[in-house]
Amino acid sequence: MSGSLNFERSGLTPTTEGQDELLGPVEVGRILGVKPQVVVNWIREGRAHPSAVDGIGRNRFTAEDVVRLRAGLGQRRTRSTRASSVRDEPEEGGNAGQGG
Repeated sequence: MSGSLNFERSGLTPTTEGQDELLGPVEVGRILGVKPQVVVNWIREGRAHPSAVDGIGRNRFTAEDVVRLRAGLGQRRTRSTRASSVRDEPEEGGNAGQGG
């Protein structure tokens, strides 16, 4: 992979074995530029698949998992589809003419 992730900038280094360093949603979000809750949502939606779950139920990702997530980000744009469904009405009219 030619620079698909910038582990150096995030302070993380991928290992050759892939299992030595396990990352949580906070670290994965930091690498991918999203909030940790977004990573958790992806897990719930089946879009992200952690390699491990620790003894107290926390999801853990390998560097390879993060590479796969990064590759899949360009295929779906949830923010744009969500924004288009929320804004059904034009803002010009506003609520000024509605009394209560």
